[in-house]
Amino acid sequence: MTKRSIIDDISEQISRVLPQVSAAGEEVRETVRGAVKQSLAKMDLLTREEFDAQARALKRAEERIEELEAAVKELETHLKR
Repeated sequence: MTKRSIIDDISEQISRVLPQVSAAGEEVRETVRGAVKQSLAKMDLLTREEFDAQARALKRAEERIEELEAAVKELETHLKR
């Protein structure tokens, strides 16, 4: 789900909850959408794609750390001989 669709979903939900907002028309809807967008912008949120990319990078880093730990252990064993 994109940031734009999240904003649209939230503003539509607000419009349904507040009948007077729905009755006031598109201008109020745009005002609500703008307020929601501004609030979300201040929250430093990630998109799902950004989160997934970071999760993949973390997994690769963890795998590399395991490889390096094994290499260090092997070198330590070799040096003790």
